[in-house]
Amino acid sequence: MTAYDGRTRLDDSPFNHSAAEGEKGLDTGSGQAAAAVNGRISIEDGRVTVIPPTGGGSWPSIKPDKNVLVKVNGVEVKDRYTLFPGDVVEVLPVDQEPVCDIEITVDEYKMRAFAAVRRKVGRKFRIRDLPETTFGIVTAEQVEIVNPPEPTVEMVMEKLKEAGIVYGIDAEAVETLVAERQSLPTLVAQGRPPVDPVDGSLKFYFTEIGERDIDPNATRVDLYDRISIPWVEPGTLLAEKIDPVPGQPGMDVYGKQIRPRNYRNPVLSVGEGVELTNEGRQAVAAREGRPVLDGKTIKVIPSFVLPKNADASTGHIRFSGDVVINGDVLDGIEIMAGGLVEIHGLVSHAKVMGQQGVIVRKGVIGGQIRAGGISAECRAVLSVVQVLTTQLEGLLRAFRQLYRDPRIQEAKIPEGQIIKQLLEGKFKEIPKQIAVLEDHAASSPNLFEDFSHLVPALRKKLVGLGPASIGSIRELQPLLKSLQDLALYLEAMQAADADIEVKSLQNAFLEASGKVIINGAGCYHSTITAGKGVKAPLGLLRGGQVTVHEGNVEFKELGGPGGVTTEVTIVAKGTIIAQKVYPNVTLSIAGEKRVVRDPIRHIRAFVNEEGQLVM
Repeated sequence: MTAYDGRTRLDDSPFNHSAAEGEKGLDTGSGQAAAAVNGRISIEDGRVTVIPPTGGGSWPSIKPDKNVLVKVNGVEVKDRYTLFPGDVVEVLPVDQEPVCDIEITVDEYKMRAFAAVRRKVGRKFRIRDLPETTFGIVTAEQVEIVNPPEPTVEMVMEKLKEAGIVYGIDAEAVETLVAERQSLPTLVAQGRPPVDPVDGSLKFYFTEIGERDIDPNATRVDLYDRISIPWVEPGTLLAEKIDPVPGQPGMDVYGKQIRPRNYRNPVLSVGEGVELTNEGRQAVAAREGRPVLDGKTIKVIPSFVLPKNADASTGHIRFSGDVVINGDVLDGIEIMAGGLVEIHGLVSHAKVMGQQGVIVRKGVIGGQIRAGGISAECRAVLSVVQVLTTQLEGLLRAFRQLYRDPRIQEAKIPEGQIIKQLLEGKFKEIPKQIAVLEDHAASSPNLFEDFSHLVPALRKKLVGLGPASIGSIRELQPLLKSLQDLALYLEAMQAADADIEVKSLQNAFLEASGKVIINGAGCYHSTITAGKGVKAPLGLLRGGQVTVHEGNVEFKELGGPGGVTTEVTIVAKGTIIAQKVYPNVTLSIAGEKRVVRDPIRHIRAFVNEEGQLVM
C-alpha cells in the first residue's frame, strides 16, 4: 500500500496488477485461487491512498462533494468515477473567494442608472479524511472565513464605465453608496429628459351661435330670447395662429441624445369671405356677415340658415344679415334680420322683420311682417340709441380699468358709487341722451312696442341717484344688450324700398317700405301698409285696410258679397286696379275718397289732372 500527497498514480503502487492477473488470482501455495478482494481508497491529510483489488475484485470509485475538485488524469470528475490502473487522481479543496462587486442596472427608458454594493465573505476549505472504502465521496470542511474588501469610488466609476454610463453621474450619490455600503439599488446617474415643444394652436375670436345671458334679477324675461348670432364687419380679426415652440433634446445615461417629440403645427384655413394676413398667421373678415367654421375652414357667409321650424326650441332669431328659415315660424317667435328674410313655410302669430325684405313662401296667419322702414322718426331715434350704446360701452370699459386699480379695491368703494362718479364726469352725456330717448318714446310709442321696459330701466339705473343703487356693474349688461337690439330693430325699420312677398294673409299686419306682393289667394281681414304699392292680381282683399304712400294697388277683387268693410288708400299718387269691387269698399287717392255702393267690374281708379277721383 502506497500513499501520495493529493495525487495517486495507480500503476505506481506495488499492489497494482493487470486485470488478467486479477482473473488468475494469487497462488496461496495450496493450489487454490485466493478469494476476490475489492480495491479501496482512503484520504488522510489530503493525501490519497489507493489499494488495488485482488483475486479479481473491483477497483474503487470516487465522487466529489461540493467545495471539492477531483481530477483524474487532469480531467475534472463531477460524478462517480471508477478508477483504473494508470489513473492519476488529484483531490483539492475549492475555496470561495471573498467578493466585493458593484451591480449596475438601468431603467427601461435609459434615463436612470442604479448601483448596489454586492459583498460576500470568502471561505477556505480542506479535504476531510476519508477512511478506506470501495466508494468514497470526497468532502471538504471550512477552516477559515475571509472578509471581502471594502468598495471604493474608483470601483463604482469603473463599473459605470464598463456599463457605458457616461452622462449625469452623481458623484455625491456614488460617495454615499460607497460609504454606506448600500445594498439596495441607489440612483447614481440620471439623464436629462427632452423638453416637450409647445404645439402650435389656432385661437378663434368668434362663436357661431351662443346663448344669451339672462339677468337673474330681471322682472321680465323672454324665454324665447336665447340665442345670439354673431355678425362681423370687414377687417374683423376672426382667428390667429399661435406658432409652435420647438422642444429641446435630452440625453440618456449612455450619452445618447433624445429627440423631443415633433410639435403640431396646424394650418389656418380660410374660405369665402375671409382672407389671411400677417404672413398667414391671422384670418380677418373680407366682408360683412356671419363667421362660421365649416369643418376646419373659417368662412364669413352673408346669411343664417335654420334647417327647421323656428319655434320654442330655437327661440328668437336676430341676425344682421340674411335669414333663411327652411320651415315654419310659429307662435310667439320673432325673426329680425338686417338683410332679407326668406321663410319656406308659413308664419303663424309671429313677428318677422327684414331690413331688405321678407319672403314667405306660404301663408301668414296672425302676427306682424315688416320690411324696411317708412318713418323718419326711426332715423332720429336710432341716432340717439347709437350714441347711448357707444357711451355705455365706454362707461363699462372705464369702470373695468378703474376697478383694477389696487387703491380702488383697497378702499372698497361700492361699484355703484364708481359708476355715479363716471356719469358725473366723462360720461355726463348719458343722462342727457336718456332724456331725449324718453321724449321719442312718448311721441312714437309704436317704435318702442317691444322695448317698453328699456327707457324706465335706463332712467332708474343711470339718472340722478339711480347709480348709487347699483350693486354690481353686471346690472348694466342687460341694458346694453337691449340698446343693441333696439338699434338693430330701428335699422330694419328705417331701411328703404324693402318688399314683402307672401302667398296669402289672414288677420295679419304687414308693413313694407317698398311693395307688398301677394301671389296666392289674397288677403283676409288684414292691415297692409306699403311705401310703393301692393300687387295681388290673382288675390282677393276681403276686409281690412290697405294703405300705400304712392304707387298702384292691384287685386282681383276688393270687398266681398256680404259687404265686408274694406278700405284702400293711396296717400300721394297712384292707381287702384281690380276686376271686381263689392259694395262697402272705400277707395281713397290723394285725399279724394269714394265709397262703392254697387258692384263694379274692371275698375281702374286714379286722380286726374283736375284732382278728381276717376273710376
